[in-house]
Amino acid sequence: MRITEHIDVDAPPADVWAVVSDLSTHTEWRPALLEFRQVSDGPLGVGSRIREVVRWRRSELVLDDVVTALEPERRFALTGSSTSVEFDLELRLEPTDEGTRVTMDWPLRPRSLLLRVAAPFLGRAMRAATAEELEHLKRYVEDRRSNR
Repeated sequence: MRITEHIDVDAPPADVWAVVSDLSTHTEWRPALLEFRQVSDGPLGVGSRIREVVRWRRSELVLDDVVTALEPERRFALTGSSTSVEFDLELRLEPTDEGTRVTMDWPLRPRSLLLRVAAPFLGRAMRAATAEELEHLKRYVEDRRSNR
């Protein structure tokens, strides 16, 4: 299953990047996220390890992520896994005349038979959750920009 959603943010790529690349902000604009922090030493970069705790339905999923791309003002990507799922997540930033188009693209690979069977039915909920995250990102970035 692959989820791809986008949103236009009324802010330049530098402002969006400042939020996306600051791991401490992710719990502010990603409603299901309980924790998102680097667990490896050194500055954030390709190969950095991130611990992610997500509330999904009535459960908490602990994900172990690795940063796979960190291209300032253009692209933030990671690969992640838990006992039941593997995924890649890519946030792409593209300048527009009015600001920045943010695209969230993430293929999801269920590891369990149950999730493989349920994936088509979960797709709608996952698309809605992805669109909600992008809407929260838009508001977060635009509010920060207007409060300067």
